Amino acid sequence: MFEEDAAVPAGAKPLMLETVLSRPILSWVCDRSRAEGVQRFFAVCGPRFAEGARALLPPDAVVSEQWADLAAFLDTDEPVLVLPRAAFPMAEAGPGFAYAASGRELAQRWREKMTNDVQGAELVPGWLPVYGPETIAEIEALLERRGGRA
Repeated sequence: MFEEDAAVPAGAKPLMLETVLSRPILSWVCDRSRAEGVQRFFAVCGPRFAEGARALLPPDAVVSEQWADLAAFLDTDEPVLVLPRAAFPMAEAGPGFAYAASGRELAQRWREKMTNDVQGAELVPGWLPVYGPETIAEIEALLERRGGRA
């Protein structure tokens, strides 16, 4: 997920487009997700940053801030991984804020009330929330000690 365009100061970019070891966080997310079998991607992103996001995602990914586009994407009983904020893949990160649930269940719950309290959701480990530049600096320091491996 991306921050709302209006929440990102002029001259800045969403955290998912910031870099860790010279690679945008979104590219780390994409690589990890593909390695785990994710085949479809949706990035909530307004027009100001859409081109940058599309450049990092598979060609068939949906990049939009429109509910109709998200609802169409969620029209599946398959589980959908939800990263409610910028995240970085870290194997040792325990379950916390990332979760997965049926696409239709997510759509129904979000239509009623935009919340992360989804009845049938399962917490998904391996995702570290990124809160800002300080988190990015900590991740980079850890990855440098590991030789660049997440």
